[in-house]
Amino acid sequence: MNIQEYIESGILESYLLGATNAAETAEVERLAEEYPAIQMELMALQGTLENYALQFQQEPPVALKDRVMEAIKKEYTNTENTGWQTLEIPTASKPESNIKPLKATNTWRMAASWVLLALSIAGNVWFFSNWQKSEGKLLALETQNQILAQEGQTLKANYQEEIAILQNPNVKVIPLAGQPDFPNAKALVYFDKTSEAVYLSGLNLPSVPSGKQYQLWAIVDGKPVDAGMIEGNASILKMKSFSNAVAFAISLETTGGSTTEAGPKGAICVMGAV
Repeated sequence: MNIQEYIESGILESYLLGATNAAETAEVERLAEEYPAIQMELMALQGTLENYALQFQQEPPVALKDRVMEAIKKEYTNTENTGWQTLEIPTASKPESNIKPLKATNTWRMAASWVLLALSIAGNVWFFSNWQKSEGKLLALETQNQILAQEGQTLKANYQEEIAILQNPNVKVIPLAGQPDFPNAKALVYFDKTSEAVYLSGLNLPSVPSGKQYQLWAIVDGKPVDAGMIEGNASILKMKSFSNAVAFAISLETTGGSTTEAGPKGAICVMGAV
C-alpha cells in the first residue's frame, strides 16, 4: 500500500469532517491503527481544524436566543390549548366537589424537549455556518500558500539560472546605462560569445505606458538588429542569440515592436558596449 498516496487522497480530511460512509470510516480507523504515519497525519489534521475553528469562531447573534425562546413560547401555548396540561378524572365514589385537576408532568417534559431541540437546531446551524466560513478561509489560505510556493520555486529557479550564467567564464556582463531622457534607467546583458546566448537581467526601467513595450536591440556591423521583445517580469530573460554584437540597447516601442529593417522607432532608454 502506498501510504503517501492514501494520505494525499483527501480521505482523512473527509473522515474528520464526518463525510465518509461506514465502509470508508472503518477503513480509515483500521489503517490508522496499522500505520503510525496515517495516525500522525490524522492527529495533525485534527489539530489544524481545531486551530482554525478557534481562530475564526464567532459569538452567536444576540437575536438568535430571542427567536428560539419565542418559538418555545408559542409551542407551549399550543400545548396548553390542546388540553394536555390539565386532566379531570371523574370518580363515582367521591362527591363531584372533591374532583381535583391533575397536572400532567408531561407538559414540562415536552417543553424541556422543545428547548433542547430548538437549541440543538440553532447550535447546529450556527456551527455549520461557521464551519463553512472557516473551510472557505482554509481553502483560500491553501490556495495562497500554493501560489506563494510556486512563485518561490520560480524565483529559486531564476536565481539558480542566473548564478550558473555568472559562473560561466565565457559570459560577459554588459551594463546598459540610462540615456539622457531616461537617466535613472538601468539593465544588464549577459553575453556568452561561445554559445552566442544573450540574457537580460537587472531591469530598472520606467513603467510601460499603455500600448507600449520595451525591445532589446543588438548592434551588429554598425546596425541595430532586433534581439527580442521584453515580456513578463522574470528576473532573467532569454533573448535572441548573436555571435558578433558590439553593443546592446533597449528602446520603447509600440506594442509588438519594430523590425530589423525599420530599426528602433521609439526612444532609446539604455545602451552599453560589449
